[in-house]
Amino acid sequence: MMLLLALGLVPLLTVASVGGAQWLLWRSVSVPGLATLPDLWTLNSTELYEATFESLQWLSPTDLRRFDFLSPSSTYQINRRYRSGASVKRYYGHQLWKLHETRLRQPKLRTFLRHFGSEVWNVNQDGIDVIIEHKNVAAAQQYMAQTAFSYNIMIDDLETAIDETYTEISDTDTDQDNPLANYSLPWLNREGVLLTWRRYHDQSDIQQFLQNVLETHSELAEIVQIGVTRNKRPLEVLRVSNGNSNNFAVFVDAGMQARDWLSPAALTYAISKLTWLWEQGQADRAMRHIDWYFLPLVNPDGYQYSRLTDRLWTKNRNYDTTTGCYGVNLDRNFDYAWGEAGASSNPCKNLYRGAKSFSEPETRAMRSFLLGMRDYLGAYVSFGGYGQTITYPWGDADYVTSNQRQLRHTARQAILNFRRLNHAEYSMGSSYRQKLARSGNAADWVQQHIEPQFVYNVFLKDQGRYGYLMPPHYILESGEEVYEFLKTIAQQLQ
Repeated sequence: MMLLLALGLVPLLTVASVGGAQWLLWRSVSVPGLATLPDLWTLNSTELYEATFESLQWLSPTDLRRFDFLSPSSTYQINRRYRSGASVKRYYGHQLWKLHETRLRQPKLRTFLRHFGSEVWNVNQDGIDVIIEHKNVAAAQQYMAQTAFSYNIMIDDLETAIDETYTEISDTDTDQDNPLANYSLPWLNREGVLLTWRRYHDQSDIQQFLQNVLETHSELAEIVQIGVTRNKRPLEVLRVSNGNSNNFAVFVDAGMQARDWLSPAALTYAISKLTWLWEQGQADRAMRHIDWYFLPLVNPDGYQYSRLTDRLWTKNRNYDTTTGCYGVNLDRNFDYAWGEAGASSNPCKNLYRGAKSFSEPETRAMRSFLLGMRDYLGAYVSFGGYGQTITYPWGDADYVTSNQRQLRHTARQAILNFRRLNHAEYSMGSSYRQKLARSGNAADWVQQHIEPQFVYNVFLKDQGRYGYLMPPHYILESGEEVYEFLKTIAQQLQ
C-alpha cells in the first residue's frame, strides 16, 4: 500500500462478474502530481516514508504531518516531549470566537459572556475575543442565532492550536519571499546558543542565551540578578551599555503573562540583533548611547508551567492557602490603583490582584530596581500579547498624562516605522481606551512614581486570529518590530 502511494498510484477496489462468479479486483490509478516510478529509485527509506505522507495529503485538508508519529511536528512527538504528564490540562474542542461587538454594556452580550464565555482574551476595534468551552459550544451557537450579533470562529480546536505552538520551523517551511523570515542572519546563528528563534524555548534556554551574550560581549554586557521567584528561579536583567555616565536608561521587559510566549522570543531576538550589530559597529548611533536594561522573562515560574502543564496559564505560581488556587496576575499587583476596576479579588481568577500590592517577589524586584534608576530612567517599555496596539497611561480610567502629546507623537512614529517594515497595522491610545480598565499595572506605576519621558505597553501580534497561541513563524517579524520600536524610542529620547 505505502509503496503504491509512493509510486503515485492510488489503489481502487472494484467488483467484476466472470463466468457467473463475482471477483474482487484490485487496480491502481495514477494521480497527477504524485511521485513517479523513476523518482522511487532515488529515495532512501526516510525519503520514501516522507513521500508516502505527501502522497496521502491530497486526500485530506488537514496537515497529515501532525499524525506522522516520527515527525518532531506531530501531535504524538509534541506531547511526548512537552505534555506527557498526567497533570497536563487539555483543551479539546474549546474554541476562540471573535464577537463583532465592542459595546460591553449591552444586556444580551453580558448574558452571553456570563453563561457561555469562560474568558475574554482581548477587546479591540474588531470586537471581543472570547474562549468558549467545548461543553458550551452548541448552546452558545444557538444563543447567537437568536441575537443580532455576528461572530467568527477563529480557532475551532484550542488543543490543535496549542500543538502548533510547540512546532519548529524547518528550512522547507520558511517563506523564501519574505525578507523577515531569513534564518541565515548572523545574529540568529550564535555559536553555543540554544535559542534558534525557529521555535519557542524553555526558560533555561533563555537564561543560557543571556549568559552567552555576557560572555560574547563582555565589554558591553553585564547581568544583574534583581530577585528570585517563589520557585527559586532568578530574575536576571541584561545591561547593555557603552559605559557613558550621561546616557539615558531604558528598561524593557516581556513575558509578564505566562501564556504569552511571543514577547520573550521577540525580545531575545532584538537583544541578539542589537548586540551583534553593536559589536560590528553597525548599530544605530542613538541606540549606542542608551543604557539598555532587558528583563526578557518577568514571570519565569508561570512561563515554565505553561510550557509543561497548562499552555493557557497566565499568572505566577503563588499558592493561596485559603482557596487552594495558584497564581497572581503580576500586571495587577503594582500599587497604582491596585484592586480597582479590571482586577479580581478571587485567587482562582486569571486577573487576581494578589493579597496586597507588591505581594509577589517578581513585582517587588521590579519596584526596587526601577526606583534605583529614577534619576536617569528615560523610558519604560513592556512588551506582551496581544492585539497589535501601543498604549500609554493611564489604565485605570480615562485620564490624560501631562506628557500625552509626546507619547502620542512617538507612538505614531513607531506605527509608521512598522508599516514601512512589514506593513503591520498597529493602533495606539491610552491603556484604558485600548484595553479597558487595567488597574494595578506596571506601566501606570512607573508613570506615577518615576515619570520618565516615555512609558509604553506594546501588545504584539496578532489581532485575534491566533491570540496567545501564535505559531513560531511569527517570531522573526515580531522580533524585528521590537527592535524597530526600541530604535524609535532611542531616537526620540532627548
